Order: sequence, then structure tokens, then C-alpha cells
Amino acid sequence: MNTYYCHSLGCKVNSYETSLITTELDKEGYKKVDDASKANIIILNTCSVTGTADQKSRQHIRSLKNKAPNSILVVMGCYSQSHAELASSMGADIVLGSSNRHLAFSYIKEFEKTHKKIVNVKSSVRKETYEEFGVGSFGLNARAYLKIQDGCDNFCSYCYIPQLRGNSRSRNPYDALNEASRLVENGFKEIVLTGIHIGAYGKDLGDGSFRLADLIESILVKNPTLKRLRISSIEESEIDEHLLHLIEKEERIVPHLHIPLQSGSSSVLKRMKRKYDTASFLKKLDTIRSLRKEVAITTDVIVGFPLESDEEFKETMDFCEKAKFAEIHVFPFSSRPLTYAATLKDTDPAIKKERTHELLALSKKMRLEYEKRFFGKPVEVLFESYSAKEKKYYGHTPNYLLVGIESDTPLEGQIKTIIYNPSVASD
Repeated sequence: MNTYYCHSLGCKVNSYETSLITTELDKEGYKKVDDASKANIIILNTCSVTGTADQKSRQHIRSLKNKAPNSILVVMGCYSQSHAELASSMGADIVLGSSNRHLAFSYIKEFEKTHKKIVNVKSSVRKETYEEFGVGSFGLNARAYLKIQDGCDNFCSYCYIPQLRGNSRSRNPYDALNEASRLVENGFKEIVLTGIHIGAYGKDLGDGSFRLADLIESILVKNPTLKRLRISSIEESEIDEHLLHLIEKEERIVPHLHIPLQSGSSSVLKRMKRKYDTASFLKKLDTIRSLRKEVAITTDVIVGFPLESDEEFKETMDFCEKAKFAEIHVFPFSSRPLTYAATLKDTDPAIKKERTHELLALSKKMRLEYEKRFFGKPVEVLFESYSAKEKKYYGHTPNYLLVGIESDTPLEGQIKTIIYNPSVASD
């Protein structure tokens, strides 16, 4: 029997795109296995957002080829977009970048016949159209991802993604709505809208008037039985009046927003070429909380950005406390090729490490403070997985609190109301 193994590094978009390819393999009669050494075909979707991501991508290419030297290793994604020949030399049999993924299965069939390596990576992906290739499969009918956009035009001074993912391009609303309906018909309770820069959705469609909030409203109107809709990540400046209105009036839009901050110092934000300052960011958070008091607002922060002074880092710490984030994803600055930040003097690694620990400690404290607000209160949990080791079912509340409970009956794919307390809190 033909078998395959898949692994995605990095973001939710990668996971979604991997699922499109594995769905096609499923349809062609291939069976998924959990052990790469037993697979005929291995799919690896790579990441290149940081230097660490590059390193992990290289390690996985080598490791997977060593485990299964006779398997067909397909490598795609951001790392192979920028290091195609290197990925091939390390053992990849088929190399794709961040486009032409729709050709993956035909290349697999070609390689099975010829055993000749295939490298199809464009030198530039800055003039792409949205690549529509199949529909994903997400296992249990709990949460599903729906990709609506790709690429980015922001060119923040530290970010390599616009070169790797290409120009911002929106998915046709008709295709996005059809896939959303298919997911609901298949029993999924929650849809997570995902993309590289979903706040830019619609700018490149027609006259640019059909934007993210319009798509969200259309999904909800067309699918009245959908229980939850989650926005994966969105910039502060792109939470417009229409979206704020929906957040206030439509309870199915979950009270959880991931809004990247990157720095709590306005001077650092300027060097990062971000499109806001701390005052406008905080004002938007206050507006959101006035509409949904229970909302969890999480964020990303880069520490040790070039030339970041002690005072600027203190501004970030103070701002994060003032902003009362439910959680902070902390990233030490990583210099990326072809970016303005790479031309600036880097921060000492020891200072980066110290600042990372400080901000992570603050994040942990703020997370506990947020969780305590809900102790003793009923919460709805969508159960997504079961741990045989811990004998617990795990799921999330609308505001993304992780819950784990024991149960004599299966809970996966179900929504249950429980009392939230320290014994079930699992973050």
C-alpha cells in the first residue's frame, strides 16, 4: 500500500496548505502514517520567518531523508523558496517554494517514473495571483482553518516574508464562501480565518470595496448553524468600524483577537516601519474591550530589535502591562536577508536573552491574571483532542482558554459547558 507522512513547520497557513496536498493523496488511495520511516512519500512544509526556523527546516530535511532514504521527499514552503538548491542537495527529491503547490501530486507521479529530482521554485513571487488548489481535510469535526489570503505588501523593516510569500492577494469570495459552507456541512463547529495578512483581504479584488468584514458577515449569514468564527491574526489599523460592529453584535465571532504589537516603544515601531504608534494601538484595544468585556487580546513582541535601548525596552514592558494582554508571544530579534533591519547594528545576544526572559515572565503573570477572571464561571468548551497519556480531553473556550477534563464518554468534536477553575485550566 502507498503511504505518506506529512509535517508542517511554522504558521497555520502552512498547516492548511499541507492539508490540501494530503487530501489529494487520500483521494488517490494513499494512507497516512505517523512514522516517516514507513512512508513512501514525505511532505515537509518549511518556514523561514527567523534564523531558528531556517535551522529547523534544514534539520528536518536531513533527518527525514536519513529516516527514509528510499522515500520521495517533497519539500515546499518559505525555506525552500529562498534555498531551493540547498534543499535539493540536502536530500529533497521534489522542491517547491511558495507557489506551484498545486503541481505537487503530478510531480510525485513523475518522480515515481523517472527518479529524477524536480526543482520548481520561482525567482520572484511578487506578482502572483491567489493559488487555488483543492480543499483541506482537518480530521475531527471540531476546528477547521480557512485560508482567505496570501502574501504581504507591508515590508516591515525586520520581515523577510513579503519576498518569500509574495504580494498580497485575496481569495475569490465565491471560493472562500463555498469552502466555509462545505466545512459547516461536514460538521465543523469552528472556522479559523487564516492568511499571511488577512486584514488586507479584498484590497486587490475589483474596486476594493469587499473587505474582510464583508467576507465574515457573508460567512455568518450563509451558515447560520456555524457555532464559532475566529480571526487568526489582524493588524490594529485594519480593525475598521464594520468589523468592530460585527464583533459587538455577532456573538459567533469569538472574543479572542491576536493583534501583533511588535514593540511597546513608539521609537522602535518607527524603526520597524510599523504603521501605528503606541497611543493609537492602546486606543483600539480600549474600543474593542468596550464592546466585548471578556475578550482575550494576545500579541507578538520582538525584543532586542537593533538599537533598542534599555529605556525603549522599559517602554515595551510598561506598555504591555498597561495593555493587559491575555498572552504575549515573545520573539528575540532575528536578522533576515534583504531587510532594512539587517543593515542595523544588532543587539548583544545576552541582552536579547535577558529581555526575552523578562517579557516571558510578564506574559505568564498576565495570563494567570486573565484566567482568574473566569474562575468559578461557566464556559463553553469545544473539545478537539484526547491525550491517552493524561486520560483527558482537551479543548478551548471562545476566548481561547485551554481546558482539560476526564470523561467516560468521548468528547471530541462536541461543545460542553463546564465550570472553569484551576483544576481544568490547562494553559
